[in-house]
Amino acid sequence: MLRLLPLLLATAALTAHAAPTPAQPPARLPGLWLMNTGPAGEAAKVSSFHLCVGKQGGDDVLAYPGSPPTNCREQQWSKDAHYTYYRAVCDARGSSAQVEARFAGDFQYNFHGEITTTYSPALEGQTVAKREIDGRRLSPCRADTPEGKFLIKGQEGVGNLNLGEPVRQPAR
Repeated sequence: MLRLLPLLLATAALTAHAAPTPAQPPARLPGLWLMNTGPAGEAAKVSSFHLCVGKQGGDDVLAYPGSPPTNCREQQWSKDAHYTYYRAVCDARGSSAQVEARFAGDFQYNFHGEITTTYSPALEGQTVAKREIDGRRLSPCRADTPEGKFLIKGQEGVGNLNLGEPVRQPAR
């Protein structure tokens, strides 16, 4: 029994150390970020967009992953030595959505996240939706790039986002 006690204490200490601790939403390094998001495991359906993250380092992409910023409650962030976690319960068009996400990366230059949303009852025939999101910081934002706005090529006058070229207005 005396030999077993140190083993039990060590196991309890490791288990307590591995538990995620409460945290704030990650703040990204300000600048122009390339974001890729889509259904998990479906590379052909990935959507890409650019986002200028402002000086505060926060935005709705990470403040509310997988859900719009309305009708969510019980939101919490936590982290352990390897991952940052997000959990929330949201209302989704007559259904309750349990959102769980796991992120890896430094959030200064890159991150990768896996988001699982479980609907109860099923929403449009779907009980579980899994998405992935990748972010990579490209450069500082240009002076004329609005902070927090999604920049999608071909929409709202967004042309080539090459920092060396001016943004061209669409032909009318």
